[in-house]
Amino acid sequence: MTIRKKSRVSVCVVLAVCLFLPGAAAAASEKILVTVGTETISQADVEAKTSKLPPQLRSRFETPAGRKQLLEQVVLNSLLSQEARRLGLEKQDEVARKIKEMTDNILVQELNRQIVSRKITLSDQEIAEYYQQNKKDFVRPEQVNASVIMFAVSAGADADVKKKKRQLARKALNRLKKGADFAEVARDLSEDKRTQRRGGVTGFFAQGRRAGIYGKNFEQVVFGLETGEASDVFETDRGYFIARVDDRQPRTEKSLAESKKKIERRLKQVKQREAYEAYVEGLKEKYPVKYSE
Repeated sequence: MTIRKKSRVSVCVVLAVCLFLPGAAAAASEKILVTVGTETISQADVEAKTSKLPPQLRSRFETPAGRKQLLEQVVLNSLLSQEARRLGLEKQDEVARKIKEMTDNILVQELNRQIVSRKITLSDQEIAEYYQQNKKDFVRPEQVNASVIMFAVSAGADADVKKKKRQLARKALNRLKKGADFAEVARDLSEDKRTQRRGGVTGFFAQGRRAGIYGKNFEQVVFGLETGEASDVFETDRGYFIARVDDRQPRTEKSLAESKKKIERRLKQVKQREAYEAYVEGLKEKYPVKYSE
């Protein structure tokens, strides 16, 4: 590229950044930002690319420096693709196959969006009926956030092992009764690898979520405690425990209004799948499918 051409592109890039600044007129989106060989790049072209980026990346290109960087990438892509076409790379068998595959994928997506999905409708009555039939899905059961100190006992352990672990649990309880911090004792003594480094904190859970980890009657004991209350030493089929309830969230039930958007997404997905399958079956009659033997 000559010095004059480089200068021309640089000027265009600077102008492009100005066009992206807040307050620019709406008509500016159709203005040509850069001419690269036989191709022109408008602000609308760049904005279209920005809109397709994931949210976490999009913000990166919303600053003047980011917009300039994105425009330069578009220019680079134009330069390279034009050269690839000049060399006839798109006519090579493998490249042509990849282009067709990508083109087909885009066409299928647009066909589904414009022809199949666009016709889907959803009434308030359907949403209300789904809510009534699936109310349990919109209920969050009571949850507790507990801290535990665990002394593990493996299945089939003999009486001596159980006695030793029970004694360790009693010693830990004595430390707590003398005023020791629960988290400190858990970090020092607990054999629960999941929570030991966190000072025994399990995080919030509902009934049925910890029985498989800590034993059958673990949840029965924990959910019977008041907030801030610590248990005595108790046994499950996984070992000996001391537990404390640190916080509690009551059972909640979302209303129809609160659940509407979630229900809409679910029902639309079902309807889209059904409409897509029906549409494909219709196409098979229009374009007979014959497999080679």
